[in-house]
Amino acid sequence: MKIIFTLLVCCCFQYSFAQRLDINSLEKLLNSPVRSADTLLRNSKFNLSDKEMGKGYSNYYYTSYERKDLVKHILRSVSFMDVYSDDDTSRLILYRTYDENEEEELKNQLLANGYQLFSSTANNFIYKKENYTITNKITLKTAKGSKPVTAYEFELGR
Repeated sequence: MKIIFTLLVCCCFQYSFAQRLDINSLEKLLNSPVRSADTLLRNSKFNLSDKEMGKGYSNYYYTSYERKDLVKHILRSVSFMDVYSDDDTSRLILYRTYDENEEEELKNQLLANGYQLFSSTANNFIYKKENYTITNKITLKTAKGSKPVTAYEFELGR
């Protein structure tokens, strides 16, 4: 019985962390082809929620919903947009979580991976490392008919 319980706890624990993205994953998304980025996100339990294609751009929006307990739920989202200009492609990635602890973990990962705080204002923090710049924004989001919640965003581009 203890073995079954241990296996169940391990599976739940793995599932819980599979939905989070780390700084290394965001860097991989930045430089991956669309198909590889899609595979990485799906393997991390993110689902494609919306896709928009237009002349010179494509935009993909993924979401992940984690149920912590009967009351607490965590929504995460990743959107990435590719803009095409002649032979050049630019990409912008936005990772959003509503979990303050996850934001702290990501900030610690930034520092551990060689990023340095370049500048900051009240709710915007810019980190730089070599050719990478990551902006951490803290904003209030309000859905229709509900109270405001704090969103923690990490934005990077090339």
